[in-house]
Amino acid sequence: MHETQRLAQFVAATQFTDLPPKLVDDCKINVLDACAAAFIGTAQPWARTVVAMVRELGGTAEASVINQPWQTDVSRAALANGALIGAFECEPLTGSHASGTVLPAALAICQREHLSGQAFLTALALGFEVSARIARTAVGLETVRGFHNPGTQGPFAAAAAVGKLYGFDQKTLTHALGIAGSCSAGLLEFAWSGADTKRVHLGRASQLGLESALLAQKGLRGPATVLEGRYGYYNAFSLPPDLSKLLEGLGTVWAIQPPSLKSYGTHVTHQAVVQAIQDFKQEYPVDPRAITRVAIRGDPHIMDARHAVRDPENIMGGQYSLPFTTAVALTRDLSHPLVYNEEAVWDPVVRELAQRVELLPVEESHQAGAGSIQTEVLLECGGQRYTLPTRPHKGSPPNPFTWEEIGDKFRRFTGSLLSVKQATTIIEAVGKLEQVEDMAEVARLLALA
Repeated sequence: MHETQRLAQFVAATQFTDLPPKLVDDCKINVLDACAAAFIGTAQPWARTVVAMVRELGGTAEASVINQPWQTDVSRAALANGALIGAFECEPLTGSHASGTVLPAALAICQREHLSGQAFLTALALGFEVSARIARTAVGLETVRGFHNPGTQGPFAAAAAVGKLYGFDQKTLTHALGIAGSCSAGLLEFAWSGADTKRVHLGRASQLGLESALLAQKGLRGPATVLEGRYGYYNAFSLPPDLSKLLEGLGTVWAIQPPSLKSYGTHVTHQAVVQAIQDFKQEYPVDPRAITRVAIRGDPHIMDARHAVRDPENIMGGQYSLPFTTAVALTRDLSHPLVYNEEAVWDPVVRELAQRVELLPVEESHQAGAGSIQTEVLLECGGQRYTLPTRPHKGSPPNPFTWEEIGDKFRRFTGSLLSVKQATTIIEAVGKLEQVEDMAEVARLLALA
């Protein structure tokens, strides 16, 4: 009982000094990785459409949009930056895509109110934690009910972060969460056609969560049982859950540790397969046209029907498809994300190969999560047979990025968009976030890059 209020109490009471040093370091890694994803997003036409709409709508110039020379109001800045971060399947997963739902809202408010880096990091950590706990407690929300997790729980997390930045007490935070619950939205139907709606779910969740907190600040009330109530979040969006998971270890065990990040611009369940192919090609260069058989043997979770579309209509559809991404990885170096482009999607070699990729589910497989999925890629080429075992991909909880590694990834991902000097300046700024007195300086740095 009273789960919503207890979450609000946790957010209200926790201070920067309560955050473990490793958690602060992990948050900075998430920030830098999210910034890399956002810069990649600025090169995508669907994200530019959202940014163009935001600019046309105008708004008070008080918050920046990444890689844009103009400003807008905090609500629209959160929408645009969330859409940019979620634009290309390469944003951090920690807290269930919380980098795209929490970070944009927190950054916008910190810029407008000239708050410190410590305040920003505290809001991020708490928003990420709320996101992760709400996401992990739901049952069948995506696979059975057809909702998109970050779109539905993201507003809660953004509202918690913004409420923390404004110093809300437990009661006001509870109202903010209650209001955010009526902003939960996002359908998974995009999976079949690669529709662009997935690209905006994170930004919209960030925007609506931010607005929920601002409404609570002005006195609007929300239901105090928005999560656990009869007509609350879990009864509406989930199969019957074990609500003890929502609060278990709250304040002592952080659900967002270890962090979960990606190495490639494709769905998380495909990361280990792509990495195995990348590693194999470095030692054994293959001619894709000479491949006579490709089979993926492993956990059925990664072979769900929504991840098995073989003839996608666009990049989004390809990035969401295991057989198609396997074919792209066999023909291209996916360590450079922008090679997953329209040319790759319509490459006849890729499309023919994707049709032949066999998916062999192993029903007795017992896996703890996407980062631990054990899979084999069986490959026949030039009369030779190869078995490519997978391992936890770089960025997964068992194989996390170091600060140096995430800096290298940032430079690689933004190499065609930023100069070496610009990239280095951003890396150094994020690395010292806890020392920043005014986050407006960091926001302007990202905007003027």
